[in-house]
Amino acid sequence: MNKKIALIIVLGIVCVSFCGCSWTKSISEDDKKLIAAYSAKMVAKYNTKQKDGIVYIDNDDALKAVSDLEKEQKKKQEESAAAANTNNSTSSSKSKNQQAEVKPAVPLETALGLTNVNFAYLGSEVRDSYTTSVYDMTPSAGNKFLVMRFRMTANADGEVNILSKNPKFKATINQGATATNEISLMPDDLATFKGTLKAGESRDLVILFQFKGDDLANIQSTTLQCTSNGGTSDITL
Repeated sequence: MNKKIALIIVLGIVCVSFCGCSWTKSISEDDKKLIAAYSAKMVAKYNTKQKDGIVYIDNDDALKAVSDLEKEQKKKQEESAAAANTNNSTSSSKSKNQQAEVKPAVPLETALGLTNVNFAYLGSEVRDSYTTSVYDMTPSAGNKFLVMRFRMTANADGEVNILSKNPKFKATINQGATATNEISLMPDDLATFKGTLKAGESRDLVILFQFKGDDLANIQSTTLQCTSNGGTSDITL
């Protein structure tokens, strides 16, 4: 009888060790139910008031119960680790795909879908206003114009209708400040140009952007984007 009582005490200590404060923080509800079931089974075997009375249980049964719990816990940890690895692989694949989607800069004529002309970038300048023989454009107070200049040359006879492409341009200064192009009907406004050229004939055109004066005080870099034909492209300058 003393041996059986000692075994009960050992089982009690084992159960308590599994229910300690530091361990229960990570134990699941299923594991708690499993421990309770094993504990109930052990107590029932030594309950003198139940029908079968005291039943002898080998110490191996107690060890097996503990082993089963450990195996179950290890299995869940391995499943969690496998799920984490899968999520990391998926995130890595998405990052690589996003990098692969970055498109290289293209010539302006490619972005506009024009095949009978070529564009050459002539540079940019900052202007307080922009005036032609029929137009006088003035920016808002505190702002200035960034004038980007292009030379369009026809490589075949025919009409050039950029207006029908309805292009939208965005300029970025020093990788920070951005502005969309000013829309006008000036004869040299690139975005609204429409005319007929002979092969080899050239026209100098401009795209105007309005920025705060401070943004244009020290230009280190300028980039241009064009949205046309249902897509957006970075333009080679």
